[in-house]
Amino acid sequence: MKPAFLLLLSFVLTAALPLHAQSDSTTVADTTKSSAFGSYMMLPFEFPVMDAGAMNQALSKNGLPDLKPPTASIGYGVQLFTGRIITNLSYNKSTRKEDNDLFRHEVEYRATSINLGYDLLWHYQFSLYPYIGYKNTRLNYQYKEKPQEIWSFEDYLQTNTNSKEFTKTMPNLDLGLGWSFQTFYLLNVRAGYLVPLKKEQWSINNSTDPLRHTPAVNNRFYFVLSIGLGNIKQERQKKEKDTVKQQSQEMLLHEI
Repeated sequence: MKPAFLLLLSFVLTAALPLHAQSDSTTVADTTKSSAFGSYMMLPFEFPVMDAGAMNQALSKNGLPDLKPPTASIGYGVQLFTGRIITNLSYNKSTRKEDNDLFRHEVEYRATSINLGYDLLWHYQFSLYPYIGYKNTRLNYQYKEKPQEIWSFEDYLQTNTNSKEFTKTMPNLDLGLGWSFQTFYLLNVRAGYLVPLKKEQWSINNSTDPLRHTPAVNNRFYFVLSIGLGNIKQERQKKEKDTVKQQSQEMLLHEI
């Protein structure tokens, strides 16, 4: 297990320690937090951390452009608050392009994820939560030379242009830690670690034919910054309503 993952795990455990030392007042606040509910539509900006060194050595050896994944990808998603359970669903996509007189080159990144977290904080506006889930990533490399000095349709049909395209789709166990501030808007930050659920393998022909002995592109870590709009039920309001209701009941019993 990598040291960075151990560091992340120790951070989660350290954040959970205060839960064992709650006071009576905190316990009351915890009860109101457990009744919270909210939902937000959001725009997630994902920053995948990839190492494509081995792949780029093989590409350069054959005169092809490097595989440079997009630095960031934008998408859409939803975040739900049900008591202390935080559900996150999102989809991200981005493409890095290079287009000149000689060739067209694209590297596309996609990610679909769903995860569940448990909130460690009692205040309704702040959440700190370790999470676990599933994340499917897709990386596509495409290269195509542009034909030079083409004068007719027949000339184009007889011209051989160099074209390469291969794809990697990887299912992953998604582990991480999230922090968010939520009111009528949402500000959310997540750091995740991906555990591959199968051996890495690239394929061609629309992902139908696997390629053997392909260099790896490591994608273990990622960071996400999300902004969104929505609403979350305030425990303070619920507590005040409960207090008023309790006082009304006590007055009614006193009158009886």
